[in-house]
Amino acid sequence: MSRFTFGPVPSRRLGFSLGVDIIPAKTCSYDCIYCQIGRTRETIDEPQAYFDPAAVADEVAQAVALAARVDHITFSGSGEPTLNTLLGEMIGAVKARTSVPIAVITNGSLLYRADVRAQLAGADVVLPSFDGATEAVFTAVNRPHRSITLARVIEGFKALRRDFHGQIWLEIMLIHNINDSMEHINIISKYINQFLPDRIQLTTVTRPPWHPSAHELGSLEMEKIASRLGDRCEVVSGFDKRIDTASADWAEVIADVLGRRSLSLEDVVRITGVEPGAARRRLATLVRQGRARKARFRGKEYYLAGENRDNLC
Repeated sequence: MSRFTFGPVPSRRLGFSLGVDIIPAKTCSYDCIYCQIGRTRETIDEPQAYFDPAAVADEVAQAVALAARVDHITFSGSGEPTLNTLLGEMIGAVKARTSVPIAVITNGSLLYRADVRAQLAGADVVLPSFDGATEAVFTAVNRPHRSITLARVIEGFKALRRDFHGQIWLEIMLIHNINDSMEHINIISKYINQFLPDRIQLTTVTRPPWHPSAHELGSLEMEKIASRLGDRCEVVSGFDKRIDTASADWAEVIADVLGRRSLSLEDVVRITGVEPGAARRRLATLVRQGRARKARFRGKEYYLAGENRDNLC
């Protein structure tokens, strides 16, 4: 059972991404309404040291060596990775063991802190999210820790562009009737001109969120917003590649991933290489064991972490 790594999982933005989870479950500065792994019961804003960087690097190197394909090593998972004060040391230790590009997915809440930006210096790609360009929308969507204001977030994005020499791919999660009005998009556009990301990536709610108010946008609405945000903007579409080799530890691979994100049957097939019929039967076994549970979202079936979470994290 992996302690820190999961996948590689098919990522719409990063190809086959080997996830690296360096934060205790749901340790986060936000309580985003669209989060697929549940509520943040108590948001925090002060980074701490979690886990041994050498142990993390050892597991990552082993996972890369065993995987059929890894396009990015991605620090993400079940919490906000910049809340770990050892993130920079971990990135350095992983870079010393592999040449695979390193990405960090962050909510961007702590980028106003120079020490946090310094932790990101060794990454190849930083993918921060910017979902709310007014205080009201920011609060409604991200539900931040009380110390984190929109002004601080904006300050942090500007500072990241100044200090960071790798790629910055800005993600905007669009939610129907909350942050998708053209008035709000125009405000986002104004800030994008200040942040100067290398890419702007629009996503919407495609997996079961914890809050029922988080609804997806249709493709036409997404394309309309993308055209307003300029040539660097793209609508992130589905992932259609798959790994061709099946894992001998099928159940453990899926259990590791379900502890960090929900999966469709198609996701499971891509991750493991098992044919759909066999994958469905194996997933049914995990459900019976309490290691997974099923949920429907927008007419599609997903598998989530089950009540027996001791086997998932």
